[in-house]
Formats: sequence, C-alpha cells, structure tokens
Amino acid sequence: MPTANDILGYLLDNSPWVDRARTVDTVKAGDPTRPVRKAAVCWYASYSALVRARDLGCDLVVTHEPTFWEHGPEERRWRTREPGLRKQRLLDETGIVILRAHDTWDNWPEIGIRDSWARDLGLTDRVAESQGHRFHAVYAIPEQSLRQFARHVARRIRRHGEDSVQVIGDPDRKVRRPAVGVGCIVPDVEMVEAGADTLVHCYDGASYWATRERLAEMGVAILTVEHGTSEMAGLESLCRHLAGQFPEVSFQYLAEHPRTWTVRA
Repeated sequence: MPTANDILGYLLDNSPWVDRARTVDTVKAGDPTRPVRKAAVCWYASYSALVRARDLGCDLVVTHEPTFWEHGPEERRWRTREPGLRKQRLLDETGIVILRAHDTWDNWPEIGIRDSWARDLGLTDRVAESQGHRFHAVYAIPEQSLRQFARHVARRIRRHGEDSVQVIGDPDRKVRRPAVGVGCIVPDVEMVEAGADTLVHCYDGASYWATRERLAEMGVAILTVEHGTSEMAGLESLCRHLAGQFPEVSFQYLAEHPRTWTVRA
C-alpha cells in the first residue's frame, strides 16, 4: 500500500516550481511510512474534520492549509498550548497522518487551485495570466453589469457554504474581464495592466485600505469572498486526482464549509 511519503513524493516530483528546501508541503503529524488504505482530503484540518476522518477510518488526511495555524514547515507554536493540545491528543490517539499539499497544488496546471476556482465560477476563456507563476489569470465573459456578475458569483459559491459576496464598485458599470487568483495571493496591479476590470479577492489576502481601496482607485471593481471558498473546488480536484494516481487508496473529500454567515440589519 502507498504511504504518505509516496503521495508527498508524487506531488513534489511533479511540481518543479516548488523549492523543496523551503516548502511547507511536509508531513505534519503521524508516521509517514504507515500504509494508507483510506484518506481524507480537506481545505483545513479542523478538529471537526479530524473527528470525521477518524470516524471514516482514515489513515491519512491531506490538507491544503496549516493544521496548527502557522504557515511554516514545522507548525510548532500552537502544538504545546490550546487549542493545539486538544488537536494533538486526537492525532496521537488515532495515529492519523497529516500531509500538507499547498505549494504543489496552488500552481498545478489546469486542476490546481487557481484553475479549479476559475472553472467553478464558470470562467473558461483565459485571455492573460501572471508571468513566472500561475497565481493569477484574466478571463473573458460576455459584457454585463457588475451587479449581474456579482450575483453570478454569489450563486456559484453557495454550494461551498458562503451566502454572500462583498462588492466595491458601481453596480451598473459594465464588466467583461474578471481576474481570479490563488487564495490569499490575490490579483493585483499586474492583472489590471493585463486588462482586468474586476478582481475576485479573499478577505485575508486583501486589506481594505492597503489593497482593495488602492485597486478601486485604479478603476477596477472588487469582489471579496472567504479564503476557503475560493480554494475548495481545488481540493475537490485534488481528491479526484489522487484517487486516480493511487487507486489502492480510498479517497474522501471533506467539505469543511466556511463558518461565516451574514446578517442584514
């Protein structure tokens, strides 16, 4: 049976853009040589996701974001204090192995985070992309009002558990070139210069005053969603891809929806 090391090796061997000496894509917990018969794939290995993985009998959890709330290879800071202690106890009791697939999957061609997110929004006509990496791209859509496009995005993200999208810009302005990116590495001036008139951002990658207001003053519209919302389609793609590459393993996608909801006064 494959191990976590085998799966990590496959991802790294096919990701020439990753610096292996600095990547965060490492095994975070458990024995990486343990045979894997059943695995879960999720955006974030929350406590509830790990409990579900345990109940499903999973040997491995493949997560995109940090398990212990620190974007670094070791994730040490919160392991020795709550709520890290509680999570670590669960991992120790179950023996579940945690593997992070972040740097590899962000830029994976056609089925990685960016391209899965675009396809999830129905954006298929790519007309420009960032140079030197695959973080951002611009797509052509039929001309429509910003209000219409925002409603389209809101409908598309509903299945991921988010009930609204925040918008900056005149709702009646015409748009036809939206740009999307990879999680918190949001589209910026490079995509505006490539012709984007609308940028789809996530909250933790786009400070209001430092990023969104600056770009709005450049004349583009801004749509903002949760970070996880923009990446969950990519994790669904990862689950399908790994299932095809490792048919001996049963892969299960865990749809850990964003835990935000909105209230109108």
